[in-house]
Amino acid sequence: MSAGSIMSPEVAARRWWGGRIDPAMVDALVAAALAIDLILEAALGVGISDRLATAVFAVLLAAPIAVRRRWPAAAVVWASGICLLQDPFYGQLFNLPSKSVVLGLMLCSYGAGAWLEPRRSILAFVIAAVLLVAGQLISTYVTDVTGGNLSGLATLMALFTAPWVLGRLVNARHRKAEAFSSLAAQAATERVERERAAVAQERLTIGRELQDIIAHNVSVMVVQAGGARRLLYDEPDRARESILNVEQTGREALAEMRRLLGLLRKDDDPRALTPQPGLDQLPELTGAMQIDGLVCDLRTDGQPIELTPGIDLVSYRVIETALERAAASRCRHASATVRYQPKRLELEIRGDRELPYPGDDLRSVSERVALYGGRLDVLDAKPAEFAVRCRLPLEGSLTS
Repeated sequence: MSAGSIMSPEVAARRWWGGRIDPAMVDALVAAALAIDLILEAALGVGISDRLATAVFAVLLAAPIAVRRRWPAAAVVWASGICLLQDPFYGQLFNLPSKSVVLGLMLCSYGAGAWLEPRRSILAFVIAAVLLVAGQLISTYVTDVTGGNLSGLATLMALFTAPWVLGRLVNARHRKAEAFSSLAAQAATERVERERAAVAQERLTIGRELQDIIAHNVSVMVVQAGGARRLLYDEPDRARESILNVEQTGREALAEMRRLLGLLRKDDDPRALTPQPGLDQLPELTGAMQIDGLVCDLRTDGQPIELTPGIDLVSYRVIETALERAAASRCRHASATVRYQPKRLELEIRGDRELPYPGDDLRSVSERVALYGGRLDVLDAKPAEFAVRCRLPLEGSLTS
């Protein structure tokens, strides 16, 4: 069995009760149950000469179990002291039929071992053991209440010592686990700092490369444009070739700048290195949503037309944001409809669960829609459903 599979009784209790159980309440219940058991045995047991004194000391011995987590040292010393103090009053806790008094001593002994620092734990255990031995010797050889012997004393001390040793082992394991957790957290922090330093250094390098690219390509474009101007009337074919070279150089420079600026703008986001998405990428989007547990149906009404890049991008973002909000709300099925109308584009997204609130993401994309003269609305849908509608004007779109 691995070390990680060992589970303390307290942890097991929390898992069994769903994490709502209070260990201090458990101790209080155990103390009450033990006190009731000892009182009943004192009242009904055979051979108990002073039942009242035994019952009183039973309550006093069970009481420290309820506070053993808050005051472990006091609890174990108190319990052992009660075993000594009962002798002058002829208490007979160790003569009770079930010997349940030993359970109380064991619980307090475990607490002193598990929840105290080494020095305080050893000191509390030694004091408690001395009191317990003294009480047993007095009751055996002086008051002659228990009629015990050294063999019984050895058994009692073994039962008293074993929980304390177990508690020390649990304490040591817990301290090691905390030390390893602290080291792991420190290593993770150092790794994050190294990664940030590496990213910062890489961004400085990218910035220098971007500066060189811009300077080089702009210089080439200026030279080629100047040559085209001089050849424009005498050699128009060569001038046209120079102008085409200027265009090609500009395109290459823009593409390279976009890749580098994408790296500077977003961390580890591969979409920064690719062209901006549009409605053509909706199948890939719905496929990704299906991995998250959201099944989405795509529908297209009307004759598709070629859209301007801005309209195409904002339309994609509307559907993407609505579906992400639906997935976050644990929707299982949704539909996205794209309607091409003569003068506007209409998007409608519906889902099988009501959105708890619109969210900042939908408000943000609504502002982007407004920049293009459109409107985004969250509609009143059927109970336990949601509907989002977006309308965008198409005056700036390209004809097919």
